[in-house]
Amino acid sequence: MAAFLICAAIPLGGSLARVTEEGVPAVPDVSPEFEAVPIAGPFEFPWSIAFLSDGSLLLTERRGRLQLLEPESNVREVAGVPAVLFGGQSGLLDVSVDPGFHDNGIVYLSYVHGTEASSTIRVLRAKLDEQRQRLRKKQVIFESSPPAPSNAQLGGRIAVTKDGYLFLTLGDRWEGERAQDLADHAGSIIRIRTDGSVPEDNPFVSVPGARPEIWSYGHRNPQGLAYHAPSGQLWSHEHGPKGGDELNLIISRRNYGWPVITHGVGYDDEPIGEGTAKDGMEQPVHHWTPAIAPSGLALEGLDDVTGLWIGALAGQALVRLEIENGRITADQRLLQGELGRIRDVRIDAAGLVYFITDGPAGALYRLAPAAELAHQRKRNAPDERNRKRL
Repeated sequence: MAAFLICAAIPLGGSLARVTEEGVPAVPDVSPEFEAVPIAGPFEFPWSIAFLSDGSLLLTERRGRLQLLEPESNVREVAGVPAVLFGGQSGLLDVSVDPGFHDNGIVYLSYVHGTEASSTIRVLRAKLDEQRQRLRKKQVIFESSPPAPSNAQLGGRIAVTKDGYLFLTLGDRWEGERAQDLADHAGSIIRIRTDGSVPEDNPFVSVPGARPEIWSYGHRNPQGLAYHAPSGQLWSHEHGPKGGDELNLIISRRNYGWPVITHGVGYDDEPIGEGTAKDGMEQPVHHWTPAIAPSGLALEGLDDVTGLWIGALAGQALVRLEIENGRITADQRLLQGELGRIRDVRIDAAGLVYFITDGPAGALYRLAPAAELAHQRKRNAPDERNRKRL
């Protein structure tokens, strides 16, 4: 069973790379002043975390378990999670908490449903009974269509807004042409109401044959999604092929290009599509080559987005981007190669950064200022010396 851990903090390796006009990271020049504090684990392929209004935390394990982490107690599994298709990259994926959770207790889960030969992505809405550690009043409010046999490039990230909308990312399932087909959910970001209904102002509601839930399309495998309420901005990042991972500002009706345009190449090093740009298709705010395989996304900033925190799977790092006037001005890599693949990153109500590592024995960590931990060590030092004297 996973449990809260009491462990030594891990110093963060890494550096802050300033970005040139061409968007290429320059020579690193600043060292981070944080340490990673283990909080809980191990977990079996943890995929997502979300904070409840009382400071507790929900964590999904891809095999199909939802864990409730309460301060000063053991981790407890939540019953009532639907059966999921586990294997490859599929399973129980994201968890998101309704902005009105304090009053309504509503949470949302995304997961893969079906068989290896034919599967879909579902979103479940349910009421969390914290006292009994159980999901109740469960309702499937979305299911992707058409089904597919692939268990990879699934997307699955959720973002919920205070005005009652839910966004969900959907990957192309290794069939790139699907991302340009408005009759297909694959390769899109969809928008529904939190009760599952389709908003009348969605951009393709009146387009014959189009899926009315689609908000934007031309995506390959979006593994990060976050909504910034003060500015109304929706941000996402996605995996490119070989290189060309993208960070995008998501705007209704826009085509983000895959597989017609990309800043990456095929795994055989051959070009894909028509190049890196085309009229009518969006350019990313930022892109990475070599690929970092971004996963999880958290936003900083009171009025505007000034920073973005991103987990990196292939990059095995915690990435922080600084943004100014719509441009990425710095790319900071923390913990590079220290803890392995980082699957998700979130910021709690107090502004503290939490993240989870991927794998069969993943763990939950929190970032803490090195100066704060040094002060704690210094404060505890006299007690340690007294114990040694005894």
